[in-house]
Amino acid sequence: MSRMLIADDQDGIRTMLAQVFTNMGVDVDTAQDGISAWEFLEREQYDLVLLDMNMPRMFGHEVLRRMREKPLDTPVMIMTAFGEETVIEEVRRLGIAAQFEKPFDIYGMIGKVKEVLKI
Repeated sequence: MSRMLIADDQDGIRTMLAQVFTNMGVDVDTAQDGISAWEFLEREQYDLVLLDMNMPRMFGHEVLRRMREKPLDTPVMIMTAFGEETVIEEVRRLGIAAQFEKPFDIYGMIGKVKEVLKI
């Protein structure tokens, strides 16, 4: 079974994504902020991480930077709000599997998750 971490500070988005991917047979953990996401990543192994870029306590790009320094080569998909071009450039340099701008197309995200997880 594939394992995925979803990190987003918006409860509705986090819950909806967790439900969608759990229903697809993916084992999902969720984090409400960057610190919580990093704590999961220090103790668990994932096949995919879905990161919101603008979270409290630690931004998503900082979580990604720490992952790459560790080094964790886990595929990462990011969710961004309109106008975060500087952050997007940084995370592209760090290596991401996909980028989704909020509000995102859930079907496009599902397709990319299936592709990355090979399910």
